[in-house]
Amino acid sequence: MKKLTTTAIATLAVLIAVGVAFALWADVLKIHVEVNTGDVDVQFGSYSVTEYVGFPDGSGGWSFVPEGSDPEAKDVGQCTVALQEVEDEESSSPGTSAGDNDLDLVITITNGYPGYKCEVEFNVMNTGSIPVKLYFFDQSGNRLTLPATFTIDDAVECTLSGEDGAQVHPDNSATYTLSCVVQQSASEDSQYMTQIYIQARQWNEPLPSGGPTG
Repeated sequence: MKKLTTTAIATLAVLIAVGVAFALWADVLKIHVEVNTGDVDVQFGSYSVTEYVGFPDGSGGWSFVPEGSDPEAKDVGQCTVALQEVEDEESSSPGTSAGDNDLDLVITITNGYPGYKCEVEFNVMNTGSIPVKLYFFDQSGNRLTLPATFTIDDAVECTLSGEDGAQVHPDNSATYTLSCVVQQSASEDSQYMTQIYIQARQWNEPLPSGGPTG
């Protein structure tokens, strides 16, 4: 009888020990990480147009007079500016990933002649949530360092001016001026066209030396 009692007590002790091991209390804390990214997005803002008549200055250049400011500064040519869709930026513009959601600045000269000058001042607005730097490229993807002068088929000379690589914060804008002058080499009844790309990159990302990339 004494032996049975001892065995029963030993067995009970084991069961209690096991019960304590499985009933150990615990608590858990969690770290939840949520990242919401911003966006890079720009669009054209306000713009203005000024037209000039150029008179030969005797040295191969032009002396410009605003249209209507002189009897000889006749209102012959016409320069119009409109915001409209030109192409799908997502697939054809150099280095874009923002999508096809912007209107393009279309400048059209009608009835141009040697000495006619159209000057367009325009704003580029940062409508995204990330600061950006603005860079200009020609239609071949070559970087235009402002101020930049280029020609269209050796018939129209254009100058683009403004701050090169301007940093624009959200809800702010940068101002640029593009002026184009029809040269003596231009042919009658002809059409000359080019396209300029403005690439907005997040402000802390350097511009690759090899040109624009996505």
